Amino acid sequence: MTSFSARLLLASLLLPLSLAAQQKPLNDTIAVDKHQYSLFHPTPRKYMRPMVPDRPGVTENPYTVDAGHFQLESDAFRLVNGDAGSSRERDIYLNRVLLKIGLSDKTDLQVGLDSYLINKRWATPETTTPERHARFGDMVVRVKHNLLGDDNSRFALGTIGYVRLPTGHEVGEGGTELGLVVPVVYKLPHKWNVGGQVQTEWNYDRETASHFLLLTPTATIDREFCPWLEGFAELVGAWDTRQASWRASVNLGPQFDVSDNLQFDLGTHLALNKQTDREYFVGFSFRI
Repeated sequence: MTSFSARLLLASLLLPLSLAAQQKPLNDTIAVDKHQYSLFHPTPRKYMRPMVPDRPGVTENPYTVDAGHFQLESDAFRLVNGDAGSSRERDIYLNRVLLKIGLSDKTDLQVGLDSYLINKRWATPETTTPERHARFGDMVVRVKHNLLGDDNSRFALGTIGYVRLPTGHEVGEGGTELGLVVPVVYKLPHKWNVGGQVQTEWNYDRETASHFLLLTPTATIDREFCPWLEGFAELVGAWDTRQASWRASVNLGPQFDVSDNLQFDLGTHLALNKQTDREYFVGFSFRI
């Protein structure tokens, strides 16, 4: 691991712990015109909406970071195991981060970084020593905009546009990718929430050096069991137009709310067919 990656990993893991003790309760129910706030005129803390990270599931959310505030969401550790015909592959992500900054009351800018990625590939079942690559991974730049319902509303709808840049070379996707996500959420009684999204991505196939369309619909449900514990269950499908085949998984996990501005989570993606990767992760989110 390079010294830069090591410092980034250590800072991302320790900073939220030092900030947790400084947090004050938030209130997003005060009637105030928040359109006046911007990147250089931040939303006062007493008017900030509750923090709702895009992790830990695949389903994004329609909520943005308040204007002038910063949020970090990290896969501190993620293990991905996959099979592709006769080959087998394993990815280990260390500090896979999504950095967010609120530009306005309805829009935020996001940058995703694979701080350190280890890729191992066994070409055949008889392969004993895998091909191994380890380095800084791909970068993704995203813009999220809330179209309808933010703060304390029951229904919310948003859009996320993004471009993934092949900065990871041999450990990344291998080519530039474009995507659009449309997430939605509806708050039910008794602290239940349901949501989902439709994601369309112009995906890159490294083996054929060509692009293809990947469609990923999801549906999710979550519940707050107590002030510090939430849980989610999610159904994810992915339609690969290149191979005309579905991949599907059920994703599960708890989320622990340490404060209004610090959350930890862990979970798994359970594959429903052989084409789907199996994933295990632990991570956190915090904001300032």
